[in-house]
Amino acid sequence: MGKIYMTACMKGGCAKTVTTYNLAYSLKELGKKVLCVDFDSQANLSTCFGVENPVAVQ
Repeated sequence: MGKIYMTACMKGGCAKTVTTYNLAYSLKELGKKVLCVDFDSQANLSTCFGVENPVAVQ
């Protein structure tokens, strides 16, 4: 059974994106399957994973 982790805060600039990115990367390095869903309209997490144009990915 999988586990769900969520990073959320209404305040901007509180390290949600970098925390999510580092957690996903670390879990991947441990051999876990990871799915990150970026609900932020700025799509910064998608950009961190190398998506050049997040608007085109729908």
